[in-house]
Amino acid sequence: MSGATRAEGESVFVGPAGWSYEDWKGTVYPRPAPKGFDPLRYLSEYFDLIEVNATFYRPPARTTVESWARRVRDRERFRFTVKAWQGFTHEEERPAGEAEAMAFAESLAPLRAEGRLGALLFQFPFWFADRPANRDRLARIAEWFRDLCPLVVEVRNTSWLRREPMTFLHERGLGFANIDLPPGRGNPPPTEFATTDTGYVRLHGRNGAAWFAKGAGRDQKYDYRYSPAEVDEWVRRIHTVRGKTVSTYVVTNNHFRGQAPANALEIMARIAGRSVPIPPPLATTYPDLGDGDVRTFSPFGG
Repeated sequence: MSGATRAEGESVFVGPAGWSYEDWKGTVYPRPAPKGFDPLRYLSEYFDLIEVNATFYRPPARTTVESWARRVRDRERFRFTVKAWQGFTHEEERPAGEAEAMAFAESLAPLRAEGRLGALLFQFPFWFADRPANRDRLARIAEWFRDLCPLVVEVRNTSWLRREPMTFLHERGLGFANIDLPPGRGNPPPTEFATTDTGYVRLHGRNGAAWFAKGAGRDQKYDYRYSPAEVDEWVRRIHTVRGKTVSTYVVTNNHFRGQAPANALEIMARIAGRSVPIPPPLATTYPDLGDGDVRTFSPFGG
């Protein structure tokens, strides 16, 4: 549904979701960390994208957002995508309103001012089906945030995966997040849609045993590393999405033990067709990453 040409769709940004994980110490980050170590700055040396997840739990202070922009100022290509506060997406009876939207948008202004804000992602839960009240909520969100940056929605209810709902998203200027989840129990299948000129892909892993288990914690659910064949499968979809869009953001959210950055680097190398640098601790954690094949990558770069 996008009007972008294939020549326009050459901008793909790839990176992990978040950067504050205790289990990344020694697996992704050096351990012990050198004095003044900054994990955001460190990751910006290897990736051109990070999805900010902390904003889902609470709206950020403007000073915090200013710090994010400042710490990557010399990384010309680097972008953030930001996950919207759960008050907009997970409150079924009394979702956040226009005043909260204006405050949230204002807090992100420093990223927008420096050209770092790639997209704002609204992740909705399974119960958010395609029905009139939920379309009304999306229409309000589109209006409130229309001047901030490209907007993207992640929906986990398969009722949206039809032409008419997709047309609704397109007409409201809302991008569609193609997601990968463990199969089964109503989770949507992998897709390769684009409803605007902004493409989005989020890979959550396929650890179905933990995902559907009662009492499973966050680390258990996201403990999954995509195999080479599964990475290839998603790279093909990413190429399809990029052909329909101007910018495409690819986020790996299978964070446990650095599997998200490992898979992100594999995706980057396949898209680039060459080796890419690896954080030294990650090369030690996953030795197969450094085999030098252009379909994977070498720790010495290319």
